[in-house]
Amino acid sequence: MRQARTPLRPDQRADPSPGQSVKDRAFSTVGLWVIVALIIWVGGLFSIAEQACFGLLALIIGAAQYEFYQLARRIPGVGRPDVTGVVAGFVLLFALFFLAPEEARANLLLTIGALLFGTHLLTLLRRPGEVPSLLRRFPTLYGFAYLPFMLASLIAIARMKEGQLLTTESVGLYYVVWVFVATKFTDVGGLIIGVPFGKHKIAPNISPAKSWEGCLGGILVSALASGLYAWLLRDVVDVSFMVPWKAAVLALPLALLSIPSDLIESVFKRLAGAKDSGATIPGIGGALDLIDSMVLTSPAALILLSYCLAWARHG
Repeated sequence: MRQARTPLRPDQRADPSPGQSVKDRAFSTVGLWVIVALIIWVGGLFSIAEQACFGLLALIIGAAQYEFYQLARRIPGVGRPDVTGVVAGFVLLFALFFLAPEEARANLLLTIGALLFGTHLLTLLRRPGEVPSLLRRFPTLYGFAYLPFMLASLIAIARMKEGQLLTTESVGLYYVVWVFVATKFTDVGGLIIGVPFGKHKIAPNISPAKSWEGCLGGILVSALASGLYAWLLRDVVDVSFMVPWKAAVLALPLALLSIPSDLIESVFKRLAGAKDSGATIPGIGGALDLIDSMVLTSPAALILLSYCLAWARHG
């Protein structure tokens, strides 16, 4: 697949500015978790927790896709994406949540497609200064595949019950939250460890702020947070969830994948000469900055839960 090289100025960088406030990021993170907890709790009171979760996910994914299209318009050589791709993304999520038959619980097409496109996304890290030919030719379809298609796995997970997908009386919301915990606490740990101790850069030409020390710290914090979350559900909430240490073990591949997933968005921002995808969330950026690390972890989590949940639920 041929790719066109885009010249970059030395000052073009996709990373947050040095003056970005860690306090703002921490405040926004806590606030977002409180909002998620309230939505699930209030939704549970009215027996619409699944619908509330779907609405929140669809809103975030749609906003992130729109922001990606705005970034794509700033990349030289890329055609003008059509925002109808956002509508198509919502239709996909809606169909998976409400219309897919129970026999689709294995989600083979979704999984295989995510693996193929995820592999393509990983190749971008080898040549971060080049515009993917698929993006240049089909920007609308590219944005559809990058966000709603890759993140549709979260909708499938939200419909899980006892390891089965697309059934009623779902406890899948707790698994969706676990995926977010495993993924986003990697970011938190990376910030806590990487800022004071990060000296060895992991990808200085893509994200100069990321370090190997921060990545290792993020993986450790992710495992600890995932285990703690599973312990809280088993001993505080009346939910048959994963064994805490097994939840921590399964969080490790998600934490690992969240790192290149985050770097991939940095590649797009670098190509567009942008620091953030938006300015909606103080200290974080836009919706795309919020959910970028979920792009690779979501399909991976669907695979793990589909094949390892029976093992993870029993000590």
